[in-house]
Amino acid sequence: MDELSQRWMAYIQAEVRAACTANGLGCQVRRKWSVRAKPVSESPVDDYEWKLIPEAAGNLPELAPREIDEGTYYVLSLDRRSGKFILQHDTRDTGDGPFNVRTFTEIDLRALTNAEYMRLWLRTRDAEEAARSAAPPPAGWLREFLVDLTRRFQPNMFSIT
Repeated sequence: MDELSQRWMAYIQAEVRAACTANGLGCQVRRKWSVRAKPVSESPVDDYEWKLIPEAAGNLPELAPREIDEGTYYVLSLDRRSGKFILQHDTRDTGDGPFNVRTFTEIDLRALTNAEYMRLWLRTRDAEEAARSAAPPPAGWLREFLVDLTRRFQPNMFSIT
């Protein structure tokens, strides 16, 4: 993992823990299913996702694969290329049939409140480049979004069946 990915990883881990502490949630980090064939050493921060788990205060121990992927929780991921975090939350019936759709909220890194992004954007005038190469936002920036969103939305039910 390159140095910038390591900085992002540490930032997200701290922000997720702080949000979980504020809302009485537990947290876990895992690599996305789509990259699990790739060696861990080749995974940038974008290959990871964070679970925010209700009624599980604190960090959770290592669990078996079935236990990791089945349950009710939020999932946070980072897409630096698109300049956003994605928080998956409650699944709602669409009313158009017997199926559910996944709902999520995008947290745009290109917000005016993200000073590091704005500094790079003003220098390059390239939104994607600024989002891809920016350092993490200030401490507390992501935490505030996560605290608010996990209070407003219910977690999603994930099933491996």
